[in-house]
Amino acid sequence: MASIKQNRTKLLLGLAVSTSAIVLVWGAFFAFLSAHAVEKERLTAISQNCSTIKQSLSQLQRADSRTRTYLGSAYEAILTKFITPLNLRLTRNNHDAEQLFAIQAEFSAEQARFRAAYTDYMRDLEGLIATDCSAHPETFYQRLESTRTKRTDLKATTVKLSELANAQYQAVLELKESL
Repeated sequence: MASIKQNRTKLLLGLAVSTSAIVLVWGAFFAFLSAHAVEKERLTAISQNCSTIKQSLSQLQRADSRTRTYLGSAYEAILTKFITPLNLRLTRNNHDAEQLFAIQAEFSAEQARFRAAYTDYMRDLEGLIATDCSAHPETFYQRLESTRTKRTDLKATTVKLSELANAQYQAVLELKESL
């Protein structure tokens, strides 16, 4: 009797595990089909709206170019007109300002990253705009994702530069209070 109950329990447990495995496999299969259908819809939409997408990307390119010019000039002015002259004056007066020197080094390095990130982003954006999205929506979408990643990297450098400019301002206020 105990043997029959044990076999029955093993059978039910095995059936439950098998059923769960089947449900998981079918669930994954249906999720794959659903994702594939969404992907197919996305590619069709890209192909059908290619000219509108390219026009929007061209407008974005012009706006980003103006923004880059503005930000590049602002970062250069912050470094050459504020950070560096102050640090030189502090050095000449034998004043210890390690925090300000560290900010200058980090700001300068981040400014170089900004230039490189912007160049990478613009190259990707130009390649994206040059891609025939009506004939090759898959390639276009892959390039779009790459361009989005580059734009995210570029944004991260601008955020970091903003944080460093704020840190410089706070350090100058602290220096002012200590003098």
